[in-house]
Amino acid sequence: MTTRICSPLTRCPRVDVLLSGAAVLAMAMTLGVANASAQSVTLTQVGTIPGPVEHVRVQGDYAYVSRHTEFTVWDVSNPAAPERQGSVEMPEEIWGFRIRGDRAYLGANFFGVAIVDISNPASPQVLGNHKTLGQAKIGAVYEDRVVLIDHMEGMVMVDVSNETAPTGAGSFFLDGYARDVVTSGKMAYATDSPTGLYVFDLSRPGEPDPVGVLHAPGSPRSIEVQREVGEPSGILAGAGAGNLQIYDATNPAAPMRAATFETPGRAARVAMSGSHVFVADTQSGVTIVDISTPSAPTAAGTFATEAPARDIAATDTHVFVVIGAGERQEGETEVQILSRGR
Repeated sequence: MTTRICSPLTRCPRVDVLLSGAAVLAMAMTLGVANASAQSVTLTQVGTIPGPVEHVRVQGDYAYVSRHTEFTVWDVSNPAAPERQGSVEMPEEIWGFRIRGDRAYLGANFFGVAIVDISNPASPQVLGNHKTLGQAKIGAVYEDRVVLIDHMEGMVMVDVSNETAPTGAGSFFLDGYARDVVTSGKMAYATDSPTGLYVFDLSRPGEPDPVGVLHAPGSPRSIEVQREVGEPSGILAGAGAGNLQIYDATNPAAPMRAATFETPGRAARVAMSGSHVFVADTQSGVTIVDISTPSAPTAAGTFATEAPARDIAATDTHVFVVIGAGERQEGETEVQILSRGR
């Protein structure tokens, strides 16, 4: 196994706000504190999940990967020796998925959103699906509702109280090209290109209607939220225009882009763990950014992968990064399992 330890990058983040002279001084003081207190994160490769693979997510002792139409479970309780568990085949291509408890929610193209029971890792089972008008990309969940991204309908809400026969519960058409959605507690955050970020309160009755909208050119193709369960976090990170973008939606009615951080590569996807964002930074491998102060992100380390980093997932102890050929490209791929240290 190899260890690559890199000092934090010296590149300064670009902050997307206009400041008065006094505010600039205050921001400079804040940046100084953030830079002084930021801690480097080191990554050491400890294991590998063989490909082919496009997407990865991790929960507890299990990693979940997809490639084209196949969804597979791996036991990573021993990261040095992952063990393949069961898999399930979708009738359509899997564009993305999210895990919540013992369920996986797969955006399976024209098959719609598929609900998969993963309580028995050796034998995942499709419980039901909801077909939308267009291509379903990804699903996220709040209580007995799933929200998903569909290119024709925008953000779609599905009632899954009966998982074997989920039903549509309304939709909201996003102005641009719908890309991604994630939930944090009762809140949902959806992004499209090129218009921006939409914030929804899913506890409100009726069809989904945004409580806040941020028109942000170059908005992320993919987003993650700092905390998915419990009280909404409101802090999001995304990969957009090749950079890391940080959003603050702690005031749902007035979401804002807190900062843009220029990564050394071209940011493809991100994972969030506590106050750190792990960026799949294509040719530059993994870039680590400390967002303890969301408006002043600070470089916290890098890891040079052997092939371009395409997707990424993170836990408190490990980082899982998909490397190799891009989505729907021919070529070798795998998941590198990296142990986190300081």
